[in-house]
Amino acid sequence: MRTKSFLQTFFAAGLLLCNGIFVSCNFSVNGIVTAETTNDDTVTIQITSKTSTPDVEEDSIEVEEPVEAEEVKGYSRSDVCGIYDTDDGDRLCFDEDGTGSSGRIGSLNYTSFDYFVKGDEIVIIWGDEEESRLKIRDGGKSIYWPENDLIFIREE
Repeated sequence: MRTKSFLQTFFAAGLLLCNGIFVSCNFSVNGIVTAETTNDDTVTIQITSKTSTPDVEEDSIEVEEPVEAEEVKGYSRSDVCGIYDTDDGDRLCFDEDGTGSSGRIGSLNYTSFDYFVKGDEIVIIWGDEEESRLKIRDGGKSIYWPENDLIFIREE
């Protein structure tokens, strides 16, 4: 009888421990969490947001000057349309209507795509709906393709 009682107690303690682990691991808070336990085994949890500021005297507040973000030039299709080549013979062609092609210089095989310009990036949408993002550099004179680590220079 003692063995059965012991096993039941052991099993119940295991379940409580597992539930405690799930409860403690099942949430995330963007702030400060404080927990207090009283004598009657009651747990009080207090969540303080990171955005709330404590009461401080006005003399102790330091104000930092706002840092101006680097201005990103917004390019358009007309800014990037043209032919871009790498030193290795890769070529990208961008038309002003939002279509383009990719291939090797001198090859008759090419891949067509659609594209749009967003800020300082060219977003290429391939036939299988996969996207590639290229960075516009030097005022549109070159394009960097981070996925392939390639720099394309615009033909004049």
